Amino acid sequence: MNEEKKRPEEPKGKKAPFTLKNMFYHNTFVLVFSFVVAVVAWFIMSANSVARNVVIHDVPIQANVSSAAQEEGLQIFNMSYNTADVEVSGNNLLTSRLAADDFEVSVTLNPTSTKVAGNTLQKMTLQVRAVKTNSMGSYEIASVSPEEVTVEYDRSREVTFPIENHIQYSSADGYYAGTPVLSADNVTISGPESAVNRISHVAVSYNVENALRQDANFTCPIRLYDQNNQEITDTSGMYLTMNVDTIDVTIPVTPVKTVSLTASTLHQPKGFSEDRVQISPPEITIAGTSDVLSGISEIQLDTIIDFAQLDVNGTNVFTSDIALPSGVRNISAVGDAASQATVTINLNGYEEASVTASAANIQLVNAPAGAQLATSSLPVSVVGPEAQVTRLTGSEVSIQVDLSNFQDRTGTVEVPATVTLTGAAADSCWVVGEYTVSVNFSGSTVQAAVARTFAAEEDESDNLAATPQE
Repeated sequence: MNEEKKRPEEPKGKKAPFTLKNMFYHNTFVLVFSFVVAVVAWFIMSANSVARNVVIHDVPIQANVSSAAQEEGLQIFNMSYNTADVEVSGNNLLTSRLAADDFEVSVTLNPTSTKVAGNTLQKMTLQVRAVKTNSMGSYEIASVSPEEVTVEYDRSREVTFPIENHIQYSSADGYYAGTPVLSADNVTISGPESAVNRISHVAVSYNVENALRQDANFTCPIRLYDQNNQEITDTSGMYLTMNVDTIDVTIPVTPVKTVSLTASTLHQPKGFSEDRVQISPPEITIAGTSDVLSGISEIQLDTIIDFAQLDVNGTNVFTSDIALPSGVRNISAVGDAASQATVTINLNGYEEASVTASAANIQLVNAPAGAQLATSSLPVSVVGPEAQVTRLTGSEVSIQVDLSNFQDRTGTVEVPATVTLTGAAADSCWVVGEYTVSVNFSGSTVQAAVARTFAAEEDESDNLAATPQE
């Protein structure tokens, strides 16, 4: 037989101490405690099961474009609202846990006509649509605010513009500031066609106040200009996007030096006055590093002027390239003037005369066995001052014939000859023209060759004498 568990008896005449354990042996307390717990549980369950409206704030609004509008290149560039508030109704336990990514809020551009006219953005009011992205849970979308959104749209256009240089600067004395170097040569601008069409050209502008003595580096914003060359300063409503909006600018600065130009000549007699060789310009100013400039005292022109080709009765004007050393720039002029010079040979007071050199003045060099001179004499044209050239004789002419490249020849061959002057005449006079002499590689004697030459000359004289004179 189970004995009933009883509360321990208190000693008679003595009150039991108060403890939590003793409270739960008190029937009244247990009854009240149970009632309170039941009421609280009922309120909690009732609160969570009640349907009430909850607003989810700042849900992003997606801008959609219909297929027809897309084919026309239309695009939404601005909306009067970018977010919306979505009100939902449902079990409070569920709706209290909803967030913005549980909804998709959108507008769709689908104009009745996709044709865009005018030079401003088109406007249209669109209905805002909200749908659930989370299908789980029993709640409904009660409303969305705003219900309508005004959009601005246009055909999209993208244009690449070259960046013009409007940098203002100067260099200090003794220095040269070169062309500014931009970090980008072009900028690509995209946006509404009506806005992009307003842009005629773009540029970077800056005014360097102090004269430069060293490289300058700074950053410039890209400026937009319309067809009237007026800067477009307010682009807030144009909704433009640029791949770059600032440009890094470097202005290189180097020292400068003025050097003379010298002509390159061939066969110029040492007594020919340099004052008669006139160069235009006579000097140029060059820019480069200090190390490079220190090793340059003059610059020689490219074109070689051969005195043997000069015309005593002509102008004798030559154009020559200015060959600049590496790392050097001619800053005296621009274009052809910076790369070319003119050389004029002044032959005023000079005359051309003819003298005849005999075979004794002709020397065969590197002659093979059996090679014999077939030319008995050679008329030579000489240019020089009148007082000197008229006194020249054939004995002052030296003719050299190099046969190095004629070792295997046979018969009589015309061989190029080098003709120079000797003695005092060589200081102020020179030979003009090109010359050849006849060389016999058949083993004939010199006398025979001379006889043939004289015979040919006599035949020519006879033929001339026999020709009737008008």
